[in-house]
Amino acid sequence: MRTSLRLLRYFVATAEWGSTTAAARQLNVSQPSISVAIRELETLFEEALFAREAGAKMTLTRFGVRKLAEARHILGAAMAFEVDKSGDGSAGEVRIGVFRTLAPAYLPLVLRIARERYPRLAVRFVEGDLAQLEDWLHGGQIELALTYDVGLPNEINREVLAELRPYGLVPAGSRLARRKGGISLHELAREPLILIDLPHSREFLMAPFWQYGLQPEVRYRATSLELARSMVANGLGVALLITQAPASSQGASVAERPILEETVRQPLVIARPSATTRTRASELLAECVRDAIGEAMAARARPIQRKRADGGER
Repeated sequence: MRTSLRLLRYFVATAEWGSTTAAARQLNVSQPSISVAIRELETLFEEALFAREAGAKMTLTRFGVRKLAEARHILGAAMAFEVDKSGDGSAGEVRIGVFRTLAPAYLPLVLRIARERYPRLAVRFVEGDLAQLEDWLHGGQIELALTYDVGLPNEINREVLAELRPYGLVPAGSRLARRKGGISLHELAREPLILIDLPHSREFLMAPFWQYGLQPEVRYRATSLELARSMVANGLGVALLITQAPASSQGASVAERPILEETVRQPLVIARPSATTRTRASELLAECVRDAIGEAMAARARPIQRKRADGGER
């Protein structure tokens, strides 16, 4: 028996959607067709691709994770062959996960750069919290992730793009906003705190306070950067953040202030499973991610440089 692109598509869809029923619905085929395809592949390899769990959920085995990367590589090459008759090699499909608070700041730039450079590259993205991104990397639902290096296991490869420091977000016109330069964690801790309440994020954002023996009052909890910034803008409290807003969306209603104390720095990384084969499509998208981060950092630096040149900050 030999494999086929059809069997590989059924296998990849099952891995992505977690069950043969969901895969069949996405591919508009019958569920038994998917089940038979999985059995045929497992018979061919003489090894299980999935561990069947209660409730019909299917989780990739270690062997299945490796074969998923190979299947995607083959399907990506086939798509490039079908779509790009010139043999350019820049066609294909890639799946990326983005940490939810990072997505507004960087994902639009990534997509714009990818579209301009590689118009035949199909980019599929999903937003998630830190724990979800790790699960999706392990499960093969995504090939790479733009995320923070918070508790990532050793089997995840990390490419550090930048190291970000926490900063204070305060209402414009407030006493802390009128302060030139940085502010102290002790000052920030005296104000009601708006906390980003996502797995791992909440602990990391509280750690700088704990490091200096501080226990701020958490007045509100938000699960998005946009909501936290809006609450600060309305005078409901202050926030300690890592992710910076896009330069194009910064308004006059909030002020960002660097923290005076030395605190932990947060690595911003491209994360990928170490054991999987990297596809041409994923390499092209990783290139776009690197350049998007560089462009975003440069755009944020320009207003600061102008302020310093005008004597507005010391």
